[in-house]
Amino acid sequence: MRYAQLKAFHAVAKWGGFSRGAAKINLTQPAVSDHVRNLEETYGIQLFIRSQRSVTLTDIGRKLYVLSERLLETETAAQQLLSRARGLKEGQLIIGADAAVHILPLLQKFRLRYPEISLTVTTGNSDNLITRLERLEIDFAVIAHEQVSDQFETQLLSQDEFAAFSSKQHDFCQQDSVELAQLVTCPLVLREHGSATRALFDQACLERGLEAKNVIEIEGREAAREAVAAGLGVGVVSKAEFVDDDRLDMIEISDWDKKMSEWLVCLKSRTDLHIISALLELV
Repeated sequence: MRYAQLKAFHAVAKWGGFSRGAAKINLTQPAVSDHVRNLEETYGIQLFIRSQRSVTLTDIGRKLYVLSERLLETETAAQQLLSRARGLKEGQLIIGADAAVHILPLLQKFRLRYPEISLTVTTGNSDNLITRLERLEIDFAVIAHEQVSDQFETQLLSQDEFAAFSSKQHDFCQQDSVELAQLVTCPLVLREHGSATRALFDQACLERGLEAKNVIEIEGREAAREAVAAGLGVGVVSKAEFVDDDRLDMIEISDWDKKMSEWLVCLKSRTDLHIISALLELV
């Protein structure tokens, strides 16, 4: 059974005749008659009792009409869904971010322009987010590593300096700034490997011949902040990611001017999707 045959049958049954049914689906009457006759012959059944003035559904014809009505209602719903998606009246974007603060201004602009699109933001470190992007688990990644592969489309979102932070009981809070050489002499609370902040801090120490020997490694930005607040050590963070907290102070790092660059990344193969290109255009 071909879809065109079922659609022709439905039109004849709904509008009570071959001529009227053909007009409703923009086909000629002979074409509709052929579709219905071929459907009947394929299954060896009679769907209509034909007379000169009208057609009447047989018992099997009535049962098939109920099924075809459901199918065509589903087709209409699918067309409406796809039309709304094309016009960005419906859909979902899932964005993975190493820190949500970097994507919020862009999402605010997107929400104002496309209020009916659902937005979901998840978090993770840079390495994890790229893996999830490649698996199509998220639509975009917001990370601190520029992806130079031809596989990815990247847009620069922001750049920000690094700072140290400590509990207010720490000796560093009496200083306006510290040097990296001072920083590595004290207990440190650092993010897990795979974090861009950790990678850049380790690189800065390596370039200066410094080694941090007393390190507590903690997975996740919030857990690291709580560890610093509890007095377990000094942390390192980009200034944009530092959260105002009565328990903590931010301290400048005077000899480290490296900036954290945050990038919006998606798969280049998906940039022709309306919902993907709509966000890229707002960067």
